[in-house]
Amino acid sequence: MMKFRGTCAFLLLALLLPPCVRAQEQKEAGNAPSAEAQAAPPVPVPDTALIDDASDRPVLQGSSNVSAVPPAPQHPAAAPAGTEGQSVKRQPFTSVSASKQFHVTGMDSLLAGAIATRADSIRTALVKILKQPDEWKNNIIIRLVGEPGSPVPANPIRMQTVIVGNTLSYNIFIHLGRGINQDRLRHAIVSTLLYEMMLRTVDPEGLPDEVTLPPWLIAGLEQAVLWHTNEADRAMYSTLFQQSGIMTPEEILNCQEPEKELDATSYAAYQTSCGALVLCLLNQENGPEGMKQLLDQAILGNDDPRNLIKRHFPQLNLTPSSLHKWWTLQLSRMATPPLTETLTITETERHLQEALTLVKYDPDTRTTVTFPLDNLDQANSLTDLNRQLSNISGSLLNLSRRSFPAYRPVIVEYAKLVALMQTGKINGREAAPKIGQLREIRELSMKTARRVRDYMDWYEINTRSGTGKTFASYAAAVKLLREQEQPANTPISRYLDDIEKLYTLPAKAPVPSLHGKN
Repeated sequence: MMKFRGTCAFLLLALLLPPCVRAQEQKEAGNAPSAEAQAAPPVPVPDTALIDDASDRPVLQGSSNVSAVPPAPQHPAAAPAGTEGQSVKRQPFTSVSASKQFHVTGMDSLLAGAIATRADSIRTALVKILKQPDEWKNNIIIRLVGEPGSPVPANPIRMQTVIVGNTLSYNIFIHLGRGINQDRLRHAIVSTLLYEMMLRTVDPEGLPDEVTLPPWLIAGLEQAVLWHTNEADRAMYSTLFQQSGIMTPEEILNCQEPEKELDATSYAAYQTSCGALVLCLLNQENGPEGMKQLLDQAILGNDDPRNLIKRHFPQLNLTPSSLHKWWTLQLSRMATPPLTETLTITETERHLQEALTLVKYDPDTRTTVTFPLDNLDQANSLTDLNRQLSNISGSLLNLSRRSFPAYRPVIVEYAKLVALMQTGKINGREAAPKIGQLREIRELSMKTARRVRDYMDWYEINTRSGTGKTFASYAAAVKLLREQEQPANTPISRYLDDIEKLYTLPAKAPVPSLHGKN
């Protein structure tokens, strides 16, 4: 939430925008290189003490959640005599993104350039989703503070919005003590971009005391950005959809403070649900235009979210349940895996078991019994065996497109066997040895997969530095390996990365850069 308490003095502008940043903003667009680190005059970089524990949402001065940056100390023109041999203190760098909107200041030029590039890619996706012109009015300053390994504040990524005169200044402070959380960084960038986009044409003097965007809109547009950049976890949508764990539109709109009201698991379901709802709105006729108008009114708090959706998306409100139906349809499309997505070996085995299942109806008890194709005696007693074998053949064909590579020969053999059984060219006595052989291959494949997983876990744990030799440290390392966001940089991880690159390589495409070539 942003609060207005009048116009700040011009001294605040001098404190918040150091000389090097102001100078870069005054350059012409053609003079600023794209996302490159530039050596700049001394710029004061705030430390941990300058970030308090206030809310993560943007706040306008008067009330700020980030203390003002102190002025840069005056350095003498020449170094005193006898100091030539002393080390010179490193100076901050400022990296300007390709769009010129993001200015990232920090001591690490490579990190500043990477964040500038990442921020610009998020901006490009957001502008494309909303179908807005590729333009902006106010810079967004990102300041990297703290040192790696140093104590971090309660909120290591903090947003700050300041009003000076009739100008809005947007700042994001990132503490580097424990690295950079990509989810929180994306949230800060998307939130700040939305505020800059919605407020660029608004007179600050005419704004109400409280300006805020509903959390469901920010979370939904974050997920929409991930979906359009192919970074979203489709498995999350699929799992929650199958287990009915997705929140309904009514539950989404009723949740005012999801960070406080929900636990970690529920919050993940909330974000996924918001993504499905926002994408449902964007995919309607004139969806981006309606979303832009909804954002314009939502940021000023003019109306209830339900009324805003009814006003700007009337096609969803022909009946009381129209929105829920459209939302469910959108979610089912997102949960459906594409043909190019390969199943794991465990998932392939599960789908293969389902595909090889036969059904027998008992008229006496009026119940159905399922059993595997391996049970040839029961299979031969079915009156509709050919019809069910035809269904199995189609299921095997669909599974072969997405199956784990090592399972494809097994699936092909099952398909051949089912075709022979359909035509009557093989009887139960001849099919039994072949089915037994395929069953043994599947069992051996699963045992091998488990052994490979256990060996990789053992290797990763023993090649990591800093892990103890107790069982507790072993269990902690296993949990870390199963839940880590980024793969460890070990020989096995690099080898698997190379295999994945080659396996997903399109036909006739050039061979990508592989770790093994380095």
